[in-house]
Amino acid sequence: VALTPALVRQFYPTLLLLVRLAAVHPYRRSAQEPVLDLTTGLEPLFRDFVSKLAFLCCTVPGGSAVAACAILQLPEGVQYVFGFNNQTSSELEYKRCEITRILNMLRSPLPAADSEKAALHRQILTAALTFSEIRIKAYLRSLGTQLQLCVQACEREDTTEAHVIKRALLALIQNLEPLSIDAVLNLIESIGQLFKSDTFVLVGPRLAREENLMSARHWSDCIHAAGRLLSYRRTVDVMLLVASTWPQLFDEFQICMIPSSLGISDALRGPPLTAEQIVRKTTSDQGLLGRLSEQLQQLSTHDLDGDIREIWSHAPKPIVHAEILVHHWLENTRGGIRPERFFNRWKFIGSSKPPCKLCSYFFGEYPTDVQVRPSHQNVYFPWRMPNVYEHQGNDAALTRMRVMGRIKTRICADIARILSERLSDGRPHDSSAYATLAPCRMPGTDGGPPAETATGLSLSSLRISEREVVTAFH
Repeated sequence: VALTPALVRQFYPTLLLLVRLAAVHPYRRSAQEPVLDLTTGLEPLFRDFVSKLAFLCCTVPGGSAVAACAILQLPEGVQYVFGFNNQTSSELEYKRCEITRILNMLRSPLPAADSEKAALHRQILTAALTFSEIRIKAYLRSLGTQLQLCVQACEREDTTEAHVIKRALLALIQNLEPLSIDAVLNLIESIGQLFKSDTFVLVGPRLAREENLMSARHWSDCIHAAGRLLSYRRTVDVMLLVASTWPQLFDEFQICMIPSSLGISDALRGPPLTAEQIVRKTTSDQGLLGRLSEQLQQLSTHDLDGDIREIWSHAPKPIVHAEILVHHWLENTRGGIRPERFFNRWKFIGSSKPPCKLCSYFFGEYPTDVQVRPSHQNVYFPWRMPNVYEHQGNDAALTRMRVMGRIKTRICADIARILSERLSDGRPHDSSAYATLAPCRMPGTDGGPPAETATGLSLSSLRISEREVVTAFH
């Protein structure tokens, strides 16, 4: 069942304007990622694990490999269900084989001796790094470039603090060559030590200064790349903790790879509209239209109309994003989204990156209680809702139309807010990669060491949580 031409004409030009407005305005201060909190039970650990699995399957840079995952309860064992933004059948089969191999490493019984635990950790981490070789190399290239820029910044600053930081950065640079698995493992260990050191605290004001001045981003980009590499170690930490908590997740399991959606053509039909023409589609309030038109005129130096014309002629085809793809598959297969279908009745879809703005809007407007991660609020043009087929009945088509209409209303509100505040949502990096020194929260603790007896688990591996590092210094 095709979308009505009228809805397409209303939705996608409005989305395109929001994308361009977000691109030419500075970001708000980034909201922090929630700290892993086990004081409310073990569901946060499970959710973290599901998203970490999706993260492992996002093996190349860019949006095509963004992954989502849900874990379902079967009569005998569990089923891991994965969806991706845009992967071929051969890519899906390769990922299925690799993630199966990694999950099999965690079959019970787990080793008891510390030396054997360390060996297993290294084995799994090596497999994860090999699986994501292309992405790892991209992080290493970025890290090398940004480390050099940070060293140069320290030399220009020429203070005692700067010299201390410079020595730590040069030590990391030495671990970048020669490139090998052992070198990457050593680099990740060095990054982990740096992030927990007093030297790293000195980096905080430099990160804050970059954010406040909205200037060069070498400090934040450096920490981002380093944090992404460290995320692989933390992923293995979480997997081992989960294996000791729920060994049944690794004993008998199936892997389901959902085929990616196809992009739709002609999302932008007819001749290109101007920003002014698109704004006039957002509201019938003449007073508001007048204010929006004035605010648009103040952006004349950005040539929004030229950008819109350029994108209009070769815009990427909208696709179903991974989180929505998994949800759609669940809805339309036996058992639907009933609680008993999910492991421990936890209705959650994890993802390799936080959901985009439109996916967040979808889960807020669609009639579902399945949960996803908090959004990073970045917005992308190639986004669409899943197909509706005639056998699903008229209600499914009406639901899609209503949800898209509500999302379009929220997009219009975003456009008005950005024009008024001159600040965009989102953040420069759409992945949550920064590491802070904040510990995870444990039952029975008040800022002290984790009370391991409260859960019977060893949580030493979770002392580094993933959120915006800059928030640790405010």
